[in-house]
Amino acid sequence: MRLSTVRTACLALSVSLIAASASSAQEMLNSRGYPVVGVKLSERELDRSRPVRLSDGRVVLRPRSAGLPFLFGLGDASGAPSGLPTVNGVTPSVAASTPSGGLVPGQTPR
Repeated sequence: MRLSTVRTACLALSVSLIAASASSAQEMLNSRGYPVVGVKLSERELDRSRPVRLSDGRVVLRPRSAGLPFLFGLGDASGAPSGLPTVNGVTPSVAASTPSGGLVPGQTPR
């Protein structure tokens, strides 16, 4: 009798935890109102981004890359993920992970 009560309590607790985590997993939006999927871009990268429709129907912003993908991404690092830990499924881009948003001292923000 006691064992079934413990099982029921554990089941109720796990169901409530799963429901709470599902409700808190809201989609993160960037400053332009598009969902953030995988990599959070800096403001400069957002300015140079274009909307792209994903296979699940969502429209997200992806930066234009000047790299050469057939040479294993040689060239541009726009939108490349940084080495910072992933939080809630999102990691900042290389430029967004810097305190200045990717600007070097003396560079004009364009």
